[in-house]
Amino acid sequence: MTQTNKIGMHWLLQAIHSAHPEISLPESAKLSKNSSALWAQLESMLHLSAAQIATAAAEAYQLEPGNLEDLEIDNNTKVQEELLRRLEALPLKRDGGEYIVAVSDPRLTPDQLSQLKFSLNAPIRLVVLSPDEIDTGVTYLFSQLSNDASNLGIIDLLLPVTGDEVRHTVELAAAIFKAAIDKRASDIHIHPFVGGGAIRFRVDGLLQRISTVPYKSLQSLSLYLKTNAGLDINPLIAQDGRLQLKYGSRRLDVRLSILPAVDGDRIVCRLLEQGKSFSLKNSGFSPSEHKVLQQLIGQGAGMVLLTGPTGSGKTSTLYALLAELNSYEINIMTLENPVEYTLPGISQIQINDNQGLSFADTLRSILRQDPDVILVGEIRDSETARIAAQAALTGHTVLSTLHTNDALGTIPRLLDLGLEPSTLADSLIGIVSQRLVRKLCSNCKAPLTDSHSPHEEEFLAITSELPAARAGGCESCSHTGYSGRIPIIESQRVSTEFRSALLQGVRNIEELKKAGGSLHRSMAVSAINWIVSGETTAEEVTRVMGLHFWHLAADEYSKSLSDRVAQFSTTKDQGGTHKALLISDNASIEEAIKTHLHFDLIRVDNAAAAHTLLADSSAVACLLIDSSSLQGTIKEWITGLRTETAWSGIPAVFLIRPDESELKEVLSEHEALWLETDNSPASELGNEINQLLQSRLVN
Repeated sequence: MTQTNKIGMHWLLQAIHSAHPEISLPESAKLSKNSSALWAQLESMLHLSAAQIATAAAEAYQLEPGNLEDLEIDNNTKVQEELLRRLEALPLKRDGGEYIVAVSDPRLTPDQLSQLKFSLNAPIRLVVLSPDEIDTGVTYLFSQLSNDASNLGIIDLLLPVTGDEVRHTVELAAAIFKAAIDKRASDIHIHPFVGGGAIRFRVDGLLQRISTVPYKSLQSLSLYLKTNAGLDINPLIAQDGRLQLKYGSRRLDVRLSILPAVDGDRIVCRLLEQGKSFSLKNSGFSPSEHKVLQQLIGQGAGMVLLTGPTGSGKTSTLYALLAELNSYEINIMTLENPVEYTLPGISQIQINDNQGLSFADTLRSILRQDPDVILVGEIRDSETARIAAQAALTGHTVLSTLHTNDALGTIPRLLDLGLEPSTLADSLIGIVSQRLVRKLCSNCKAPLTDSHSPHEEEFLAITSELPAARAGGCESCSHTGYSGRIPIIESQRVSTEFRSALLQGVRNIEELKKAGGSLHRSMAVSAINWIVSGETTAEEVTRVMGLHFWHLAADEYSKSLSDRVAQFSTTKDQGGTHKALLISDNASIEEAIKTHLHFDLIRVDNAAAAHTLLADSSAVACLLIDSSSLQGTIKEWITGLRTETAWSGIPAVFLIRPDESELKEVLSEHEALWLETDNSPASELGNEINQLLQSRLVN
């Protein structure tokens, strides 16, 4: 291989040759693919120092060589070590409004440059240093910074943004996080949606539409979050990460899940406020339920199990039980995947199956740590079930969760996992199944009038009592009528009769319920008490429990259900499919395209009517806006549309005529989606809309 060919193969050789054309590389030289090893090779073979190579590389890219002696420790820097080592970059010091960053390879991509800008919260100026000097500098930098891992990856939501190049993205991310925290959201969903990104918050268990952002903003948000979480920017792999938010005096952990979708990354952020106080007293349980839970953990030894679907509050209840038990005299240890909240005075261990740290293996190790109370995040296999039961038999209090639909369904599940009936009977103290229902807003809940809803009529027919209140709607609850959530539970304490049934291997739910006797409390009873006391509504309980609530309630009162129960909807505005909302005063366009759409189509005459419908329906997935309804100037018309519909966060597709060139220009400036109608047959237009929505629509 000739010298010229070697130079053509590698950017660094090209740079050196430009600065030192007289130097040649031996024909037999084989260049290392490792950056550090390559620099060492070139130093030896070409008789150049690292500084000379860095100077040559810098000149080739119109940069300056760096100096490791310029390194200044900045404790306010939240850049992550993993990012710096991956990019072979080292932030040296602030110089005016920018940050000087040393790199060994100046050919950074725009995304990589953005990552550095995001992490340093400042514009950057590159200089060149050798890989070994950068490695030394990064090692020294992180040895001098605080060892507290929580200092890394922190986003201060109130920190002023410097650097115009990243200002929009940083401010957008901060605005989203602040709005989510202010609205008490548990999760933030950011995902591709019809030509852009949709932002939704999960508040009190339900997703709320917040806004949409342009597609470029969606890409920038994804890059920004990956950067702060120390994740790879490769868009082809799913990734999980963590970062922290600082919002005044509040600190929140963010569990980040990023999944590549067809049109971009789908991002879900779970918000976990650290420093949150857990207690049974403040968990929303009724006095009688509070007493049952205290009795379960007051036995001294045995296994207490919580069941319920994801998001039913099991973790919070477990933490509240631990808080009830926690004292300096008791050794409490937990196995969790992941650890969501840090609990003072308790040893918490995070399970990592990928590294061989499984629930079963770690539980064996914990038993050698002389614990009094053990929390096992989830019993998911026979080995974990067996060890947990044995721990309960040998004098430990064991708290854990299981994924079953109800409390009594836990028994056949544990038997299926291989637990012996005798082991189960001797180790089990009790089971609690839990759900969360929204609590009526105290500012706007309204007393019942003489006119009753079907749910209220059925409730009266079964229980002989009326609900105390119904949902209203005000600014403080975002016009939902609900604010906050309260638990409803089914509980089963193990009595002598119930233990006898377990010893016999009984797994039939009805037989187990009979054996439970008075120590079995139905979830319907828990819900009914909250409805009668005016804390929630029958409609809300139906949304959470479905028609199962009414069957349980009828069984409790030995009543028969009326025919109206079959008509109860368990979700607001169910339709089975997404709906498209057409804003047009022209009924003919509705008739022309509706038979060709794969979506249900609703038509309203104007934006004001659309506003009313959107406020009452959660099934509308997109807007189709007919330009023939244009009134006044284009600017006035679009401003009116935005005023009436932008709050919903629903993307829009404009249906326009071929000759509306001015409207096309305005829509193009705003990156809005539009389709021409007059030149297309109805079937073709319908298919275009189908393709557009099906390729972009994400639930």
